[in-house]
Amino acid sequence: MLVDNLAKMGHSTRNAASASLIVIAAFAMYNWTVTPHAASLSSAKAYESVMDNLAKEGKIIATRIEIKRKKLEELRGQSAQLLSMLFTPDQAREFFSDIEVISEQTGCAVHSINLLTSEKRNEYEHLGIRTKSAELSVVGLYRDIASLIRRLRARSQKVWLDSMELRAIDYSSDKVGCSLTITICEIMDKDTL
Repeated sequence: MLVDNLAKMGHSTRNAASASLIVIAAFAMYNWTVTPHAASLSSAKAYESVMDNLAKEGKIIATRIEIKRKKLEELRGQSAQLLSMLFTPDQAREFFSDIEVISEQTGCAVHSINLLTSEKRNEYEHLGIRTKSAELSVVGLYRDIASLIRRLRARSQKVWLDSMELRAIDYSSDKVGCSLTITICEIMDKDTL
């Protein structure tokens, strides 16, 4: 029937129908072959753009991580250095018990040693660090007292001399009296830090 209808058509109508069939076939072939490839290429281009952005962000993040890692290593080194300046509880007890021996070794006679207790809370106590102080009163030659001070401060742990008072014993003697206030920092538990 379709063939009969085509046979009855005129020459121009047949050409128009053939042309429309060719155009429809061209559109169909375009939609079946070209459009999926164009969509795939568009998707690939968008994917490539996203991947480039992700690669750039990855490099930025990797750079930031490296900077922070270096800063962390630097802080760890500083922390270890600071921790080495603190006394452990055993070292603090040993230090205060050795003050008299150190004084006598440097030629100073110990007049008194008083451990000072503070009523106020130390500002670093929440970090596990507390200060301990002692007042030391010695008599000796000026050079012996200077030697004692050098010896106290020559430790690997930090020793602060908060105050120092020199006074003449008598005017006929070379010996002087010296009162020192010595402070150290003690870390309660070095392993947990």
